[in-house]
Amino acid sequence: MTGVAPGVLFLYLLDAVLLTIPVSLVLIWLYRRTVERAMQTASSVSDSTATIQVTSGAHGPWNLSELIHREQLVRLRLVLVYMVAGASAASFWTWLYFQSPGLEFSGLRAFAVWYALCWPVPATLITLLAIPWRRSVWLVGAYFVAGSLAIVVWSGASHLLSGQPGFRPIANVESFLSFLAIEACLPAFLILVASNRRIRGVSPLVLAALLVFTFSSVALREIFVTLLDMKGLRNLLLSIGPNWWFMFATVPVGYLCWRLLALLNARYRDKSFSDVQVVGDSFWVIVAFVLSAGYAADFGWKGIAGLGGFVVYRVMVQLGLSTSSRRTPREPGVRLLVLRVFGFRRRSEKLFESVAQRWRFRGVVAMIAGTDLAACTINPHDMLAFLADDLRSSFVQGPHDLTKHLELMDGSRDPDGRFRVTEFFCHENTWSDTLTALLARSDAILMDLRGFSEKHSGCIFELNQLAAQQRLDDTVFVVDASTDVKLLESTLCRTGQEKADVKRLRMEKVDSEASSERERVYRSLCLISGTPLTSR
Repeated sequence: MTGVAPGVLFLYLLDAVLLTIPVSLVLIWLYRRTVERAMQTASSVSDSTATIQVTSGAHGPWNLSELIHREQLVRLRLVLVYMVAGASAASFWTWLYFQSPGLEFSGLRAFAVWYALCWPVPATLITLLAIPWRRSVWLVGAYFVAGSLAIVVWSGASHLLSGQPGFRPIANVESFLSFLAIEACLPAFLILVASNRRIRGVSPLVLAALLVFTFSSVALREIFVTLLDMKGLRNLLLSIGPNWWFMFATVPVGYLCWRLLALLNARYRDKSFSDVQVVGDSFWVIVAFVLSAGYAADFGWKGIAGLGGFVVYRVMVQLGLSTSSRRTPREPGVRLLVLRVFGFRRRSEKLFESVAQRWRFRGVVAMIAGTDLAACTINPHDMLAFLADDLRSSFVQGPHDLTKHLELMDGSRDPDGRFRVTEFFCHENTWSDTLTALLARSDAILMDLRGFSEKHSGCIFELNQLAAQQRLDDTVFVVDASTDVKLLESTLCRTGQEKADVKRLRMEKVDSEASSERERVYRSLCLISGTPLTSR
C-alpha cells in the first residue's frame, strides 16, 4: 500500500484539478447565458405608483492622506497575518518531512525545507493585495533572493563556528533551489491554471467540491477492498460488483459536496471571509493535497496527515484576523460606481482587476451586473443561487424591490479588511432607475467609454444622468482611439454643460495592454476621492 498510495493520490488530485477547468468554464458560460437572458427580458412586476427618491447617500469630503493611511494599515495587517499563517503551515510540513525514516536533521537543512515550503505565501499576498504583475515579479524575485542570502549567511556562520572544512555556500543554495523547484513546480502550475481570471470566480468552489468527491472515492474504494476481507460480506459484495456499489455510494458523497458548498456560502454571507480569501485558501488546499500525496510515499495512507498543514494555516489566519480586528478601520469607505460599454469582456476584466479590485481596500464597488464581468464578480452566493435555479430572485423587479436592494448594500469590511463588490442584476426596464439611485449614492465614478458610439444608447443615458446629478467632476472617463469623443462632448453639451466644463473632464487614455496606463486610471480616481465632492 505504501508504494501504491502516492500514485493513486496524485491521480485523483490531478483529476480534480484538471476537471476544475472545464467544469468552471461550463458553469461560467451557463451563468452568463442565464444573466443575459434575464437582462433582456422586462420585469413582470407592475409597480408604476412607486418612485425612487434620488437622495444622496454618499460621503465626503475625504482626506486623501487619511484614506491612504487606512489602506496601508489594512494591507500591513494582511501581510503580517498571512505570513505568520503560511510560516506555521510550513513548520508543520517541515516537521512531517523530517519524520521520514533515515533523514538526518540539521538546522540549515530544516531552514531550507521550511523556507521552500513557504513559497505559497508570496502567491497568496499577490492575490490578496491585488498587486500588479510587475510588482508581483519583484516580490517573487525578492523571495528567492532572500532565501538564497539567508542560506549563504547561515552556511558561513556554521563554518566559522564549527571550524570544519568544506565551506560550500553555492552548493547549498543550489540544493535549496532544486528542492524548491521540486516542491513548487507542480502545485504552482496547478494554482496558475485554477486561478486564471476567466474561472477564478468559481474555481475555488468547484475545486473544493471535486476534491471532496474524488478523495471520497478513494476512501470508498479502500472501504470496499477492506470489506472483501470479511467472509460474511465477500460473496454479497462480489455479487453487487464494485461499480454498482460505487454508484450507490456516490449519492451520499454528492450530497456531502452540496452541503459543503452550502456551508461555504453561509459562511460567506455571514462575512466569515471574503471572496478573495477563498481564492487564496484554494492555493493552500492544492499545496496541501500535493504534499500529502508526496508524504504518502513514506507513510502510506497516513500521508493524508499532510492536510493538517492547511488546517494549521486556516486556524492561524482566523486567529490573526480575529485578534487584530480592532485595528481595522471602522469608518465607511469611499463608494465607487463602475460604468462601462458592455460587450468588451477581456479589456473590461483587466481594468476591473487593476482598478476596482484594488479600490476594495478603500470602499464598496457597485455596478450593474453584466455578462462581461461575470467571471470577475461572481461570488459564492451568486454561484449557489445559480445552481439552485434561483438567480432570477436576485434581479431588481421594480422600485420597491430596488429600495430593498439598496438597503442591503454591504458597507462594512470583510475580515481581511476589504469591502465587497455589490452587483445589481437588472431587467431591461429596471436598470435606468437602478443607475439613477446608484449615482446618488456614490462618491466616485469610473466610466469605461472605450468603444463608445451612437449605438450605445445606454451610455448616452448614463452621461445625461451624470450631468443632471452634477457628477462630472467626480467621474474618471476611460477612453481610447475607438471612443467617439465628439459624441461624448456633444451629449454633455446638450444637457446644458458649458464647453469649457466639458473640456475639463477627467479623461484617461488606455490604448494598450500596458499596466501603467491602468495605473494612471487608479491614481486619477484616488485624487477624486481625496478632494471635496461637488454639492449634490
